Amino acid sequence: MDIRTTGGPPTAEETAAVDGLLGEPDSLWEGGERHPADDHVAYGGRAVRSRRHLLLPVLHAIQDRTGWVSRGALEYACRRLAIPPADAYGVVSFYARFALQPRGELALHVCDDIACKCAGADELCATLEKDFGAPGSVWHRSPCLGLCDRAPAALVERAGVDHDARQVAPITPAEAGSILRGGGWPATPVTPTLSSQGRGRLLRRIGVVDPDSIDSYINQGGFAALRRARELGPEAVIREVTPLHRLQR
Repeated sequence: MDIRTTGGPPTAEETAAVDGLLGEPDSLWEGGERHPADDHVAYGGRAVRSRRHLLLPVLHAIQDRTGWVSRGALEYACRRLAIPPADAYGVVSFYARFALQPRGELALHVCDDIACKCAGADELCATLEKDFGAPGSVWHRSPCLGLCDRAPAALVERAGVDHDARQVAPITPAEAGSILRGGGWPATPVTPTLSSQGRGRLLRRIGVVDPDSIDSYINQGGFAALRRARELGPEAVIREVTPLHRLQR
């Protein structure tokens, strides 16, 4: 037995969010207009299931556009992707990133996982609850945001056609309050600022190299190993990576 949604049809905005990612529906079976061919042919099986991997992108498109995922929007997404509503509901209700109840255009997600909790996230959440009410309205408790080295961390996002999201870390109660009162919007995304000693070999270029510039990467030693390998030639490279005990045999 499958669940059926009861939220009514999707809004025009929700339909536009889904269609903007998947394209216009081709038939009645996908939620589009009825065509004569729909009375004789219904596609299923592997061809339909092949688009299941698009569920998360579609859910993100809905959430980003409207601030939440309504039952009507979820039902429309399921029709477009031929996914049982129960399966899709399990996904959208599992991830804290998605909301199943209406939210405002602006939302602040405050991490309260271990690293942030140790850095004062509980005190920050207590201040927000005192000033703005319980979580679930304009601010929300969040699982780890991946910014443990800069705790306490937060994610602020603005839903709509021009959806925007920025990480703020570390964040103070004053900064959080300013964001929620409309007095401040993070100008740029967070850039990690670990010291060169703390980065280690694999992470030493973080915060130094512009990730959108190949020239920046090359100027910081990028592709040096590749250039050296081409200088050595295939046979020398093979010797370099072959364990010593094999060469001694």
